[in-house]
Amino acid sequence: MNFESIYYFTELAKTLNMNETGEKLYISQQTLSNHIKRLEEYYGTKFFFRKPRLMLTPIGEDYLAYAEKLLTSEADMINKIRDLESEDIGKLMLGASSPRADMFIPSIIEKFTEEFPQVGLVLHEKQSHELEEMCLENKLDLAISIDENYQNENLKSSLLLDEKLYLCVSDRLLKKYFKNLEDLKEKSIDNLDLKDFAEVPFLLYTQDNRIRSLINQSFKEAGVRPNDYIETGYSRIALSICNKAIAAVFISQMNIKRWVDEFEDDINIFPLYSKGNPVSLGIYAIKNKNRYITKYAKRFVELLEEYFNSFHAEKLERIAKK
Repeated sequence: MNFESIYYFTELAKTLNMNETGEKLYISQQTLSNHIKRLEEYYGTKFFFRKPRLMLTPIGEDYLAYAEKLLTSEADMINKIRDLESEDIGKLMLGASSPRADMFIPSIIEKFTEEFPQVGLVLHEKQSHELEEMCLENKLDLAISIDENYQNENLKSSLLLDEKLYLCVSDRLLKKYFKNLEDLKEKSIDNLDLKDFAEVPFLLYTQDNRIRSLINQSFKEAGVRPNDYIETGYSRIALSICNKAIAAVFISQMNIKRWVDEFEDDINIFPLYSKGNPVSLGIYAIKNKNRYITKYAKRFVELLEEYFNSFHAEKLERIAKK
C-alpha cells in the first residue's frame, strides 16, 4: 500500500476530474491513472465508475472516509516523530476569515518564519462555519474563527479576543436629525441607546454575517427597528460610507484599529452595549481535539495570543470635537 497513491485517490475523489486533479498535483493524467489502478488492484475492487462519467462507487465512498483518516494519522505520526527528534520541518495548514486574516497573518508570519524557516504555510480564507467544518475533517491544523459563544464538543478552542463592536457616525449626518448634538454625544459615549438613532440611516451587514446577529439582538433589546438604508456583505465599504456621512455603521474593534487614521475628524465612535455589557464577538483559535499539534503549531498560537493581547487595553471610543 502506497500513501502517495492513497493521497492521489483522495484528491481525485474531490474533483472527479482526471485533468484537473493531474494539474493540481503536477502529474500527468496517465501517472494519476496508474496510481488509481494500482490502488484498486491492491484491494481487488473498483473505487470509481468510469462511465458515463467519473464517479465514486459505494465502496469508493467508504474508502474515501477511511483514506482521509489514514492520511491524517500518518501525518500526525510524522509530526510526532519530527517533534521528538527536534526537526522543525513540516507544513502548517491554517484557516482564517479574509477580513481579519489580512490584518494579523502578515505580522505573525514574519516572526514565525524567522523561527521556523523550514515550515511551510498554507492559508485557507473561508467563512467561519467553513473553517470549523475543515477542522472537523482534519483539513486544517489550526483555524481562527469567530462566534458569539464558541462551543463545539469535537473541537478544542482558545479565546483570543472578545472583539467589541462600535457605532461609528459623523457629526455631518447627526446634524440632520438632532438639535442638541453635544448632549447626544456625551450620553452615547457612556450609555448608547439605539432608540436615539431610530431615524438615522444605517449600513447593516447581510443576515448571514455573524456580526449582524449581534446587531439585530441589540436593536431588539432597544425596542427599535433600524433604518437599514444600505445592506452589504462587504465589510470594507463601511469606512467610506461613514466618512461620506451617508449612513451610520457598526465596525468591529480590529477594523477600527486598522482604520483609525483614516476616519474623518468628525467621526464619533460609540461603544455598543447590551444589558450593561459590551457587545462583542469571540475570536477563537480552534483545532480538532483529536489532531496532534506540533510544537511549531503551538508556537503559532502563542504568537496569535501575543498579537491579540495588544487589543485588550486599547481605548478606541471617541467624541468628535467641534
